[in-house]
Amino acid sequence: PILYYASNPHWISAVLKPGEDVVSLEVPFTSLPESIGNLSEKDTSLDGKKFGFPILQQRIVANKKFLESNPVAKRWFELVEIPIVDINAESLRIKEGEDTPEDILRHAQEWIKNNQQIYDSWLETAREAKVE
Repeated sequence: PILYYASNPHWISAVLKPGEDVVSLEVPFTSLPESIGNLSEKDTSLDGKKFGFPILQQRIVANKKFLESNPVAKRWFELVEIPIVDINAESLRIKEGEDTPEDILRHAQEWIKNNQQIYDSWLETAREAKVE
């Protein structure tokens, strides 16, 4: 057994798989400094487990003016959801040396090919967006 601290997504979760190889430690309640904000148990829990710290969310950020001028891109950004296991796998590939811009592009193209149906549905839905 080992004890380690890591956030997720992280490459280690592609090696030691949560729920299979890893048992997450839980806390009975959330107690954080006021400087972090008024966070509830909902903000610090995931899949029914109380972790006691804010759950990280991966999201796309973009310039407001860009989004206003590009409603299709804005809608696409809202739709995209890459599964955490895929993010962890990508992180591991980068850690193992597949880290050049060409590698990253190839990884993205492979992901699209393996997830073509959902990718195409995101594009189709996004293209329906109109300029406000």
